[in-house]
Amino acid sequence: MLRILLLALFSSLLSLPRQVSAQRNELSFITENDAFLLQYHDAYYSNGFMVQFNRAVASKKYKKLRSLEIGQQIYTPVNREIIPIKGIDRPYCGYLYLKFQETQFFKNNGFLRWSASLGMVGKQSGGESLQNSYHSIFKYKKFLGWDYQVEDAITANLGMIYAPISWQPTKKIKAIPIIKANWGNAFVNAGAGAMFTLGIFEQNQKSTLWNARVSKGDAGFEQEKEWFLFAQPEWTWQDYNATLQGVKNAAPGNAILSDPLPWVFQQSIGLCYAKKATSIKAAWVYQSRETKTQVGTQQYLSLQFNWRF
Repeated sequence: MLRILLLALFSSLLSLPRQVSAQRNELSFITENDAFLLQYHDAYYSNGFMVQFNRAVASKKYKKLRSLEIGQQIYTPVNREIIPIKGIDRPYCGYLYLKFQETQFFKNNGFLRWSASLGMVGKQSGGESLQNSYHSIFKYKKFLGWDYQVEDAITANLGMIYAPISWQPTKKIKAIPIIKANWGNAFVNAGAGAMFTLGIFEQNQKSTLWNARVSKGDAGFEQEKEWFLFAQPEWTWQDYNATLQGVKNAAPGNAILSDPLPWVFQQSIGLCYAKKATSIKAAWVYQSRETKTQVGTQQYLSLQFNWRF
């Protein structure tokens, strides 16, 4: 079914009229789930859904984008049962957030993206009720340990992504070093990695890779379309993770919590296609264990659709 939907979406992209100038606004829909891999495995980062509004704003020196994103993420252990309690190898947690971010693109093809977010974890995030609802619709077995989820608390966080430069030895190969950091009462971490692309692509400030095919004026695209593969390996150092430990200084209640491992490795491999007013992005994501008690690693599929207007 998923393959049929993707084929229909791809066909519709090819049939759209040619885009003569860039649009200023973009609406993005992102869904992430390990069930998309058809491995009948539902654990750890169980589900994510994000909606983002992106807009190009006036700037005299650099191209600047601003966006507002609302998202919900659901985390569960590998074992659906609650007996024994030690079978909860990764804490139950729902995370609902609203995030503002701004991206500035530099003349050397590097960029800086900073963000500020407010959110909530625990029952008030709606993670438990949402998972139970769609599990009921699709006749999936329910997770029975939500009574032990991370307790209700409000979160606030700041984030940063910095790409100092972009290295492009040929027209079809590009490498971008990336530095990340987050600080707040939900996440404290820092990481480094790189993005590698192969195919037909635009400069970073115009590429769908960074949701940057919007512009306040004429975008001046060099390519009629983007069509490329990408790979992004990265290492992250974790100091605090509220989806594992609960929010700092919040009472743990009945929650079964766990300490994070200091280092997490993540590998994303995917493809991007952009033409006219639409883009699609699909990526397979592998992540090493996040916590000391976690039995295994995790992998999931991330799907994104963008529409510009």
